Amino acid sequence: MSPLILILLFGFLMSLIALSGALVLLLKPATLDRILLSLVGLSAGALLGGAFFHMLPAAGELMSDNFSIYLWTMAGFLFFLVLEQFLHWHHCHL
Repeated sequence: MSPLILILLFGFLMSLIALSGALVLLLKPATLDRILLSLVGLSAGALLGGAFFHMLPAAGELMSDNFSIYLWTMAGFLFFLVLEQFLHWHHCHL
């Protein structure tokens, strides 16, 4: 398959994914209120995770062992996940 066709195909698919956010506007207000906090958390996590994981290779160039960078990063994420599950500390949005 030619590179031009692949570029057009994946560009179209990315546009569809980007426009899927507009489907939220078609939801009923009660449904939107119920899932809005989860959607905000998902989008914030995706943006922060994308930016953070794009910086990891640059950190790997400065250090000699790339594997330890990724290992400590994932260990940190897992530690805070276990800590949150253990403490059951959640903000109350009333």
